[in-house]
Amino acid sequence: MKDVSHYLITNKNMMWSMSICLLAIILSIFILNSLLGLIVHFFDPEQAVMWHVFSPYLILLLLLVMGGSVAYERYVFRSGGHTLAKQLKARRLNLIESTPEESVAIHLNEHLAQKFMINPPTLYVLPDEIGVNALTAGFHPQDIVIVLTWGALQNLDELELYGLLSHEFNQILSGETAENTRLKIVYSSLTTFSQWGSKIAKLGFRKTTINKRHQFETTFVAIGGIIWLVGSLGVLVTRLIKYLTLGGRTFRNDFKTKRLIQNDANIQTLLRIYVHHAGSQIHSEYSESIAHMCFANSLSPQSWMNIHPNIEERIYELNPALLQDLQLENLKKLRSQPFFSLFRSLEEINGEVYNPWTSPQPLPLLRLSPISFAINDAIKPLKPEIRRGMKRPELIQRAMLTATGSREVMVAILMIRQYREFIPKEAEVSRAIVDALLNLDGRVHIQIFLEACKNIGHIPASIARQFLTRLAKIIQEDGEIGLLDALLLEKVKYELNLMPLHMPVSLEDAKPQIVRLVDALLHVQQINSPNQLDVRYKILQQVLTLDELSLYEEISDEPLDLAEILNDIAGLLLRDRLSMLGIAELCLWHDRIITQDELDVLELLYWRLGFETREIIDQMQKKNSVMII
Repeated sequence: MKDVSHYLITNKNMMWSMSICLLAIILSIFILNSLLGLIVHFFDPEQAVMWHVFSPYLILLLLLVMGGSVAYERYVFRSGGHTLAKQLKARRLNLIESTPEESVAIHLNEHLAQKFMINPPTLYVLPDEIGVNALTAGFHPQDIVIVLTWGALQNLDELELYGLLSHEFNQILSGETAENTRLKIVYSSLTTFSQWGSKIAKLGFRKTTINKRHQFETTFVAIGGIIWLVGSLGVLVTRLIKYLTLGGRTFRNDFKTKRLIQNDANIQTLLRIYVHHAGSQIHSEYSESIAHMCFANSLSPQSWMNIHPNIEERIYELNPALLQDLQLENLKKLRSQPFFSLFRSLEEINGEVYNPWTSPQPLPLLRLSPISFAINDAIKPLKPEIRRGMKRPELIQRAMLTATGSREVMVAILMIRQYREFIPKEAEVSRAIVDALLNLDGRVHIQIFLEACKNIGHIPASIARQFLTRLAKIIQEDGEIGLLDALLLEKVKYELNLMPLHMPVSLEDAKPQIVRLVDALLHVQQINSPNQLDVRYKILQQVLTLDELSLYEEISDEPLDLAEILNDIAGLLLRDRLSMLGIAELCLWHDRIITQDELDVLELLYWRLGFETREIIDQMQKKNSVMII
């Protein structure tokens, strides 16, 4: 019964859309006939504007062209969405030949298909489109496809891609995909002329050979421009009708997607598009005809009567609180859900009041001399499996069996990292635990800390904040803070569900934070100060422009919040984060042995920026072995 009602509603919507499209066709023919009538009336005043000698021929020609375009589009869609993907010159994704970004999309696609118990739609990618967008097309489960732009694969992390694909799955489940595909076929009657003009004009920009242009390039551009101008009337009418009939459903789909996946991943996706320099625009002659099928606006933001509202409006509709206090122009400071809440229920998320933990004041300076163990110990990092399997004193093992004992072990390790063998008498830490840790190889301390962090269990929010503040005061007791200690504190925040909410941020806005992170990275290294400055310059010249380099010549001595800096950088585009980490690796460790502290920093930094760490640790261990040999 439910399927029958859904079928009737779908047919009713389609009949309404067909009626509106027929009205648009009649309106377009009327306007074109009237325009031609004005020209005919100018030369022959006896001819009427509305009906003249050329009217029958013009109407017949237009009906033939429109009917032919609809028939051709119906032929194009003979295999559903697959032929549309071919028309758009999209490349099909398969797991065997996929890049890491494509593999993530394929796995998420399969996960969502399994979750909603439907056949996985085929994935395609538009390789030349840098905007972040996606569209879904097809009639039946076996021919439905999802087409992603290359910009979506390159710039979205797993959470954001999850939100994008969830929106497309919502369209498939609601039957909107099939309806949108039919609408593209019907409305092709009005957009054909414009597409022809664009294709012909593009021929004029093609080079036949290197440094040699086509001899008829001017002719192609002129003819294509005229045809496009004639077809622009149909485009304008189509856009007006779509704006009036389809403009309100974007908000509805956003809310349906949010309810469907029970989290705010689609808000994260919208925030990413907002800070992306290319937005969601698709540069193709078909961008007009597929605009109603896309996740976000495929046309220029300056275009009139866009079907999709702008990104700020969509974010505001989904969560007004995000913009309530900060204004639209301050959107870059907004914060959205972190990755660890991806699969938490909507009720659980809404039931919480976000009250972020803040670093204790006054803020510390950057620690310029690294805290590390004796060079003989630090020069050779232990393999993860060896470090995990090393025998621990019985006192430490007993302490790790309880949440309270685990917290004491963590406090003792941070205290040792700050003061070494000198532990202040007034320090609230077990002397027995400190002595037991001092008798261990110092390279095992971080491993014990991470294991203890997982054992602290669920504690009330107020106690969790007090514990976090206690740890923070220890690591900045002398007014300075190092990157490894700050990353360890981030790990504790994660386990206590106190990780600050982060937002996508553009590379331009995050450059001051990147410089601070580079400085913090350098001062973990076991290299002398002159070499540090050279390495710093090599890294920054690949991130900053020449004018910006002059602004950051000297290392800042102002107080800083490394936790906030890490949080901001975690909001960079996926490719920007990877690029920054790649530059750091190349400049810091490509020609020297990595120490245990450096390896711990590298592992935790990759984790904090949202990447898997096992492979990079294995690579660094192998490189170390080769260099030592």
